[in-house]
Amino acid sequence: MGGFIAAAMAIILSGVAPTRGAAAESTIHIIPQPRSIQPAAGVFVLTPATVILVKTRALDGVGRYLSELLAPATGIRLVLRASVVGAQRCIVLQLDAGLAELGPEGYTLECTPATVTLTAATPAGVFYGVQTLRQLLPIQIESRQPVADVAWSVPCVSIKDQPRFGWRGYLLDPARHFRTPDELKRMIDLLAMQKLNVMQLHLTDDQGWRIEIKKYPGLTETGARLADCSGKKGDHWFYRQEEIKELVAYAAVRQVTLVPEIEMPGHSGAATTAYPELACGGTPSSALCVSRERTCEFARDVLDEVLALFPSPYVHIGADEVAPDRWRACPQCKARMEVLAQTALPAEVKPYRLQAQIAAGLPFQEDIARLQGEFVRNIDRHLTSKGRRMTGWDEIIEGGLQADSRAVVMAWRGAEAVTGATGQQRDVVVTLYPDLYLDNATPLERTYALEPVPSNIQAGQAARVIGVQGNMWGEATPTLQRVEQQTFPRLCAIAEIGWSARPSRNFQDFSTRLAPFCRRLELLGVGQPPREPPAP
Repeated sequence: MGGFIAAAMAIILSGVAPTRGAAAESTIHIIPQPRSIQPAAGVFVLTPATVILVKTRALDGVGRYLSELLAPATGIRLVLRASVVGAQRCIVLQLDAGLAELGPEGYTLECTPATVTLTAATPAGVFYGVQTLRQLLPIQIESRQPVADVAWSVPCVSIKDQPRFGWRGYLLDPARHFRTPDELKRMIDLLAMQKLNVMQLHLTDDQGWRIEIKKYPGLTETGARLADCSGKKGDHWFYRQEEIKELVAYAAVRQVTLVPEIEMPGHSGAATTAYPELACGGTPSSALCVSRERTCEFARDVLDEVLALFPSPYVHIGADEVAPDRWRACPQCKARMEVLAQTALPAEVKPYRLQAQIAAGLPFQEDIARLQGEFVRNIDRHLTSKGRRMTGWDEIIEGGLQADSRAVVMAWRGAEAVTGATGQQRDVVVTLYPDLYLDNATPLERTYALEPVPSNIQAGQAARVIGVQGNMWGEATPTLQRVEQQTFPRLCAIAEIGWSARPSRNFQDFSTRLAPFCRRLELLGVGQPPREPPAP
């Protein structure tokens, strides 16, 4: 093991005592930890005669994915069959509505010397069973080149598994440093490997606009050509709509939902540079001038094109960190804030003021929250009318949401944001700073120890915590290599927080399982410079 993964593991394991008992003796190392593992005697051996038995056409995509996953290292391209004759060794993929008790992503894996059987109520569950099967095979299965002298065997075992949370996410930030479509596909593959099911794409910010909007061509003609956080500029640093559609389809095969984030009203410098009339005073700035109907029309138009590209039930609007100076200096915004200050909020609008202050984020300011709250509620109504759910950082509850809003709150400014939102009957994704921010140097053990459900949550509200997410902000990551170095191995800890039951989580055991997983990542080239193309 070499490179950054070796260095990371040396630090991780230096203070970890050997794990005792059955876990130490087991050769089964899976991340995230399954709900139940029962080892048995014997092994299943993969050979050129092995076939993938797909018992329903709904699983053809999973079968093809499995065949393509195994082929590079083994040199064996397994054939998909709808039936087999006799005692032919096979990997069985099947659906069983009786496993609905495991939820839409749960599965069972039964391995005997003759068969490996993956069963679930949905294709998503079978796909996650494939990821577990992947980790039961020798680590060399991750090689993208043929590997000789490896026995491609799977230990006989019985696994019953299901995730703790339905949202297990990762944010990538191509706005600050552009990531190519191929780089996004690579990250999608790495998420799927860990049973993560959401990639949030931070597509717009002050440094760049990264998605084609046909009604507003200036967003990419100008907004995508701004200097990134390294001071560099590019001619095609955005995703054409056809590229977005291809990425969505690629992710869907891997059970990853792409959630677009279109920042508004703050972090909008690229938009206002392209269209200065959207900013206060007609001068580009980080904030949209939300007192103008023209701005609201722009926001709705952009979101409508985004909705046509992303089938995700969730659309993220950001709504964080609005700098107050421009709004207070703008005659229209100032006048609107004065009106709002003299007007009681409707009874059905419920604001929540965070009391705790953390190192990140801006302090609460009543006038700014009132004006932003009005804008956010308008956007919320628009997205709801289109059958989608607005998602935003926890600032969206400070200005007040409608009592019946189905908005999802991303709590980042402390546990109080979690309890405040759940107390209003709102669904929450926990993405707390700094523990779940991958762009900083939070220790792995601290990240792993994070419990998404606060101990003081109101009775009956724990189910409102629907997930957990790690955020890889892009200001200081000019290359994919740097992104990966910052992301791993902490994202492995976040994957386990999101999937595994709380009582089963143990850092020493996790560290033991993490070492072979990191060797898998190394074989995939994670955190390493891109390979030079072969000489012609």
